[in-house]
Amino acid sequence: MELKRNYHYLVAGLPDLLLDETRSKLSLVQLANELKPGLHPNDLKLVDLLFLQHDNDNLLNLLQKNDFEFDTRGIYAQDVLEEQIKEQDGTLPQYMNSFIEEFKTGQIENPELTWEIVLERYFYAYLTTSGNDFVRDWFTYRMNKKNVITALICRQHDLVMEHQLIGESDFTEALMRSNARDFGLSNEFEELEKILSAWESQSLLAREKALDNIDWQWIEEHTFFHYFTIEKVIGFLLMYAMVERWMKLDKAEGEKLFNKFLEALGKSFVLPDEFNIQTIKRK
Repeated sequence: MELKRNYHYLVAGLPDLLLDETRSKLSLVQLANELKPGLHPNDLKLVDLLFLQHDNDNLLNLLQKNDFEFDTRGIYAQDVLEEQIKEQDGTLPQYMNSFIEEFKTGQIENPELTWEIVLERYFYAYLTTSGNDFVRDWFTYRMNKKNVITALICRQHDLVMEHQLIGESDFTEALMRSNARDFGLSNEFEELEKILSAWESQSLLAREKALDNIDWQWIEEHTFFHYFTIEKVIGFLLMYAMVERWMKLDKAEGEKLFNKFLEALGKSFVLPDEFNIQTIKRK
């Protein structure tokens, strides 16, 4: 098992980086780029996973020849993706290569599926088998949350869930078959009741805020005992992604979330009492 690397100075320097008065607030990509030089190559690969969704969008747009602006937030440049579409050489993750081949043959496994759903299924199958526990658990949680919200939309509009859900599991089977308010999954997915409560909000903005708050709490809980490791760095980037999103949706809410983020950073530098040497000695 690989030992965890600690990034004490990198994590402790985040507040100064974010509050530098000589520049406006950093974008998520800028923040990640500021942190990357200090990361071990293996940990850098984990951070890159957070940006693959943008590569997925770019790849699909290139394959479908959509006239969309290329999203520079991804890991791979446009010319790289274009070359890999012509001939794969191992540069891209395997799930992308598999998708490219399936798209080029035109033989979609299920004609009822869209190419977007096919790519998402490849994507989450790749991420939920990550060798890093935190990354694997985060994307499994995100997949389950996404599936629950999709199931609620399908219920509301009488759509066929089978063609919209990601992954094949007992979880997705329950979403498709159960008529219960919680799909009979409250014991399997502890965030489910919170998601259902958020969904019942009459205000779309309030719903989005509540759903993001669930993510925020999940990150705080799952990074609590990761003090200066790559999990803490990834957690900060995930939180900052929410801050950036709210800056665009609602600047006032975005500012509140940014201050909450800074507060979370401050708390991260203090170890709990059980890890304090003097406290241990007194015991």
